[in-house]
Amino acid sequence: MERVFAPTSIVVVGASTNPGKRGNQVLRALFESGYTGAVYAVNPGGGSAHGVDFLTSIDDLPESIDLALVSLPAAATSGALVELADRDVAGAVLLASGFSETGASGAAAEAELQKVLEKTSLRVIGPNTSGFLNVKMGVNLVGVPAVKAGPIAILTQSGNMLLSLIADDKATHGPGVASYVGLGNQIDITYSECVEYFADDPNVGAIAIHSEGLRDGRSFLQAAVKVAPQQPLVMLRGGRSEIGRVAALSHTGSIAGSDEVAIALLGQAGVELVERSDELAIVAGVLATVAPLPYGTGVALLADGGGHATLAADALVAQNVQLSNLASDTEKELRQLLGDNAALNNPIDVAGATDSNPGLFSQAVEVLMRDPSVGLVLVIGMYGGYHERFSSRLREIEERDASQLVEIGKKYGKPFIVQSCYAFDRLSTHQVLRENGIPVIGSIDHAVRSVAALARRGKRLATASLRSSLLLPNDPATVHEEDPVLLSEPAARRLIESEGISSGDWTFASSAKELEAALRKFDMPCAVKIVADGVAHKSDVGGVSLKVTPGLATETWKRMVASVTAGAPEGVIQGMVVAPMAPSGVEVLVGARRDPIFGPIVAFGSGGFLVEALRDVSFRAAPLTHLEAEELIDETLASRLLDGYRNLLPIDRSAMADLLVAVGDLMLARPEIYELDLNPVIASGTELCPVDVRIAVRNFTL
Repeated sequence: MERVFAPTSIVVVGASTNPGKRGNQVLRALFESGYTGAVYAVNPGGGSAHGVDFLTSIDDLPESIDLALVSLPAAATSGALVELADRDVAGAVLLASGFSETGASGAAAEAELQKVLEKTSLRVIGPNTSGFLNVKMGVNLVGVPAVKAGPIAILTQSGNMLLSLIADDKATHGPGVASYVGLGNQIDITYSECVEYFADDPNVGAIAIHSEGLRDGRSFLQAAVKVAPQQPLVMLRGGRSEIGRVAALSHTGSIAGSDEVAIALLGQAGVELVERSDELAIVAGVLATVAPLPYGTGVALLADGGGHATLAADALVAQNVQLSNLASDTEKELRQLLGDNAALNNPIDVAGATDSNPGLFSQAVEVLMRDPSVGLVLVIGMYGGYHERFSSRLREIEERDASQLVEIGKKYGKPFIVQSCYAFDRLSTHQVLRENGIPVIGSIDHAVRSVAALARRGKRLATASLRSSLLLPNDPATVHEEDPVLLSEPAARRLIESEGISSGDWTFASSAKELEAALRKFDMPCAVKIVADGVAHKSDVGGVSLKVTPGLATETWKRMVASVTAGAPEGVIQGMVVAPMAPSGVEVLVGARRDPIFGPIVAFGSGGFLVEALRDVSFRAAPLTHLEAEELIDETLASRLLDGYRNLLPIDRSAMADLLVAVGDLMLARPEIYELDLNPVIASGTELCPVDVRIAVRNFTL
């Protein structure tokens, strides 16, 4: 990987004398970008371009060249790879399209290419890639000119996304780009490998990812969990519509859409997800250059206008970012500095105090940074542009203030960000800040979005030791491919109990006589549910009776058997599950399923009939830790009911989190489980009572 991503020698296979061909353009780009390594070129017809004489055969190359750019038609690619491998070339960038992205015939050609690779030690980027960049080394195998060197590594399947990100970084005076990998069809080198490689690259401060789909989502999650403490990961996802949803046999399966699952699991792994293409470069640039917001502290907003201050404060609250509660001494100092008109109840509005003396900003920032509740200062308004707005004589004051801000940041070691109406202008006042790693952002929304990312990163770093590695004891790809089948409820209950998860008090009755005996044993009103092969939704065919007592046993048995026989004549009745009526409480869903991309996942949300009506559910990958289970609970509307709502008892959240962890562990221990529902689980005080247990399995034996 090092030879591929930091090559000291490059060969262009398919070089051309035609300036309009890619095999010519790459040679030109290498030299214009300042590449100083050895450059070779191959074309069977000979020729030369940009001072490089073409060899007529790959066999004429010296051995152990680091990287080959293969600019050949798809049909000629496999043969070229075999020849390159014979010359001990480390890696290749395959530009050719015409593979799996084109349909069945292309997929077959890609499979043949894969077979060739399996017989070599070559590492391959692509095919169907836009190329590769290492900006500092001048390795420009894309052809895009004048890329500013900086700390952002870019991973994407789209060359146009690279151009967009470079343009966004340039327009917003961002920190610049370190490397770019166009993954293409990912026949070999994957997102996961790139993430792990760039985590250790000293030139990289953050990794910006655009993905149109992860082939092996679990591998990516594991790489992200490993890398996140070292390197910020920011992702923009394409292809988020519903794809590949398998016919579901449980409530969990019916609501586990691909997008909802991906959002939750990528966040669990430490990936900062952005919704808009114009956010990716900006958020990645901020995370690459600004220290995280220390966990447990808040943000101080310092603004020169009440409108901007309110918008920023509202946006931060919407992003769940805490505003600092300033100490009384801090407010006193700010009052003396900014005067009686200033609003000091965070957000702080200077109320015109800086119009004639913008040098007050650095003094106010220093006051705020001394406050222990403040972890980050966000300056909002027209900082650095007062000399443009009011008088040119203020330029010197503003330049001096910017230098003082830099020193204050170093002195207190706390991050700060500037949002300015003049951020898009090339002002010397802003340049001082940017050269010292302090972002100056034009949009309030972008500034707040960046602060939110810094806050989440701060929490992530502080809690890293309490999070799962997401490693699996078995490969999810090896799970049996046969269609899943639904277990009977007694078998499902016995299965979870075999792994230490309680399903409450229950018994099985195979006759009216056994039903009466069970009811007398429990000595309290019970729920009675039919057990019949082929009957998944028992209540729909009259297969559930509540509050049944011993005196009603025979009548209940006859009525339920008759109703189920009429409503589901194909069903084979085995008997009935009998369980004491659960106490009143909060109904929640605890579920799990084996996702085709991410492997085993756990679900929590509103239960009972509200599951599909509200779709109030969130997800985590298994195995999950107690902290991650608590976060899973907190993301749902159902969590609001757990602290005691009206006449409901407060619920033991710790016990609920323990149950979620146990369900995740069950999915790892029993890879034959495809889907699992405990719905509803009725939570009341310290009691968690699974009312219904539904499990779909493949190749199951108890």
